Amino acid sequence: MVTNAIIMATPSSNIEFVKNITLTFANIVMFILIWDAYFDDKLSRKSPWGIIKDLLTVTAVSTITTFITYQILIKKITPLIITWGDLGWIVGGGVSGIATTILGVIWALYCDDLYRNSTA
Repeated sequence: MVTNAIIMATPSSNIEFVKNITLTFANIVMFILIWDAYFDDKLSRKSPWGIIKDLLTVTAVSTITTFITYQILIKKITPLIITWGDLGWIVGGGVSGIATTILGVIWALYCDDLYRNSTA
């Protein structure tokens, strides 16, 4: 989410600049609302360093996980693409989508577990 917000905030020289700013603002608001709902903790009460530390930790873990997953998938999918051509691209995209979905579900379950254990 953080990297998505950073990418969306990148200035562009075309008409989509306003859209990028709007999407970035929406991402920030969504993040704050999700944080408040899950952890029952107002971000305005946290120190800026604490917020940055939490964001950097999540960003680092997700970046490392994505990189490792990407490296594994690329090594397995490349021969498939070379051998099967266009069908290999379709199958490779499906495999990548499934891997992304699995990681997303694992992350959602982890966050839900944190939420459930923090209120107990």
